[in-house]
Amino acid sequence: MWLKKTGSAIFRFYLSARLLFTIFLCIGVAGFGIWAGFFLDKEVDEALLVAGDRTTRLYGRDGNGEIVELANDRVSGYENAIFCPLEEIPAHVSGAFIAIEDKRFFEHGGVDWLRTGAAIFAYLRDGRAEFGGSTITQQLVKNLTGDHEKSVRRKVAEVLRATELEKKRTKEEILELYLNVVNLAQSCYGVKTASNAYFSKEPSELTVSEAATIAAITNNPSRYDPIRHPAQNKARRDIILSQMYAQGMIGEAAYLQAKESEIALNVNKEALSGRVNSWYADMVVNDVIAALMQERGMTREAASRMVYCGGLKIYTPMSVPLQEIVNEYYRDPANFPTHEGGKKAQSGLMLLDPHTGDVLAVAGAVGEKTSNRVQSFATDTKRPSGSVIKPLSVYAPALSAGLIHYGSVFDDVPLSFKENGAPWPRNAPNIYRGLTTVNTAVVHSVNTVSIRVLEKLGAQNSFRFLRDSLHFHSLDEKNDLGAASLALGQQHEGVTLREIVGGYTALANDGAYTGTRSFYLVLDAGDRVLLENKGNASRVMERADAAILTQMLRGAVLDGTGKALQLKSLVDVAGKTGTTGKNCDKWFVGYTPELLCGVWYGYEYPAPLNDVRGNPALTTFDAVMQRILSQSPPQKRQFDTPADVVILRYCKDSGKLPSPACLLDPRGNRVEYGYFKKGTEPREACDCHVCVSYCAGGGVATESCPHESCRTVALLRVLREFPRQICVEDAPYTFAGGLPKATQDFSYRAPYYAAIYGANKHYGIGMDIYPYNHACPVHVAEDFWHRRKSFA
Repeated sequence: MWLKKTGSAIFRFYLSARLLFTIFLCIGVAGFGIWAGFFLDKEVDEALLVAGDRTTRLYGRDGNGEIVELANDRVSGYENAIFCPLEEIPAHVSGAFIAIEDKRFFEHGGVDWLRTGAAIFAYLRDGRAEFGGSTITQQLVKNLTGDHEKSVRRKVAEVLRATELEKKRTKEEILELYLNVVNLAQSCYGVKTASNAYFSKEPSELTVSEAATIAAITNNPSRYDPIRHPAQNKARRDIILSQMYAQGMIGEAAYLQAKESEIALNVNKEALSGRVNSWYADMVVNDVIAALMQERGMTREAASRMVYCGGLKIYTPMSVPLQEIVNEYYRDPANFPTHEGGKKAQSGLMLLDPHTGDVLAVAGAVGEKTSNRVQSFATDTKRPSGSVIKPLSVYAPALSAGLIHYGSVFDDVPLSFKENGAPWPRNAPNIYRGLTTVNTAVVHSVNTVSIRVLEKLGAQNSFRFLRDSLHFHSLDEKNDLGAASLALGQQHEGVTLREIVGGYTALANDGAYTGTRSFYLVLDAGDRVLLENKGNASRVMERADAAILTQMLRGAVLDGTGKALQLKSLVDVAGKTGTTGKNCDKWFVGYTPELLCGVWYGYEYPAPLNDVRGNPALTTFDAVMQRILSQSPPQKRQFDTPADVVILRYCKDSGKLPSPACLLDPRGNRVEYGYFKKGTEPREACDCHVCVSYCAGGGVATESCPHESCRTVALLRVLREFPRQICVEDAPYTFAGGLPKATQDFSYRAPYYAAIYGANKHYGIGMDIYPYNHACPVHVAEDFWHRRKSFA
């Protein structure tokens, strides 16, 4: 009796618990459904649901400025796909996919609730999230959206989207879309691409066995790839054939014949590789994908699928004739140096209209391009910039802040000495000039001055200008916030050529940054605007400051690091060279009144370029730009000078207005013309030149020198002292106060003031053996020998 009552109680408890579980399960499912309905996106972007030809087309401009399709740069498939309408796909081909992937495809409304319900129950019961049972419609949604996250949220969203899709599209339309976007390994998407690639056939020519072979790939493209894993593919093929037979899609004879046949691939390598697009097309594809992710909130896979399979129209600013000039030059490796051992380096080039930021032409590497979306030395590769970054990181923000002007003077001498006595930094060439104007520092790329200006500007201000105003996103604040990166161009990882060229638009476009724009309009397959890139410019410098820096960079081409450039005889050119540590990278960025072009040159894997003379980046710029201007003569040949920029004379040793003494410098007239923004021009007279008597005996006059044998010269009011002797070009012309005494010890190799401040100290020496500013050897020496004779 007791056992009976106990058993009855347990049974009632079991029923109650099961009822409660069912109630809570229903409440949970209902609540989850309400949440999903409100908070999950049920729609699939219409631009992805393109029927018919899904090829994306790019457009540029011909020599007359007319919009033309870039026929060689059509983009189709995720990497490689050819559209095939459903009527050209035999029933046994589509049937192979239906048999194994979704046998109730024509019966359900997008979701197979029997299989999905079992999967949900398993998850609620024991927490397993290995959902299965995705229908063809669900797979299509996943392929189109690129959402492969393994989560309840993703699975529910997929279910909702599939049911919505079934309301808007017929079964035939869904099946056609699926068979054209399904991943079939080897970068093949869609049955037509796969049949061409694996069997060199059209889908209409496939046998039942071949159709099942292709359908077998879908479950796991890497595992069932018929080229790499033929045995695994054959095993799954046989399963598909048995399902086709069981579901009445094929008869017994066809089933046995197909199952007994071996898989005989006839690989079409050309079909596998697909079309190889240009460097320009690769850049556009990457930019449009990034824009879709940012502006439309897509995942990368969904954005990629839309670009490759969405039948888009992308309008680019490419100049077809200019791009062809660049292509012709870069396709021929003979246009570039051959290094020791026959090695060839690499190069990238980007050509812009700096006033709009439009990319007119690009080259990502030397030689024929063999693959799509491979590393481009113009847009992808990060390398240290060398001195090419100085105008952007140091001089532009310092000019804008009013910290320097064209004639500001800094002392070109080492800032420090290492433990081994080596001076830091070194210049290239390895000389120190002494008092140096900002203009001269830009023209000759003087490292010490760029560091001194950076110290005055502040590293944080320099970094923020690059990152926030010029959009250098490759820089790392942790590792690139120092003189090596900002003033010398030795970044931790480097920057891209595209970032450098984009930064220079601020100088070439009168102080307004435009960056680089590879597309300006994207339309979907229904000609609706999907993306619009207006390329708005942002002012980061005053026009006058940009014009002044442009004149400095023009000086670099006329008489500085870029003086080998021949283009300057045809049109005004402003430009800057760059060489990195150990001579691994060569850069040149230059611009005319109408065009801006940047070139990088170096090995794919950094290595010294010690066996090459000159700067191959400059040589490439020169050759390409001359070809461009010979085909399209410039409409404007000279840079403009804004009304608020004045040209006036100043002393290049003090940066101030000339004084009479500036004309008495032993090196000649020290006055030159410079460009100054109104309100910043020098107003005080030079106080650096000091008039002193110089004896005909060949030195600074002593009190013993006859007045009639002396003339007036002007020396520089500078006193320096170094821990070791170094060469400084203006050291022989320095003045440190006082005058030499007739009784002082004399040395041909020391300045007169060595006897005053210490003969054993190092004040710097010039390039000559004897300094100009030593004491008069005749009259000091007479007294010196007289005292020595008296002592004897």
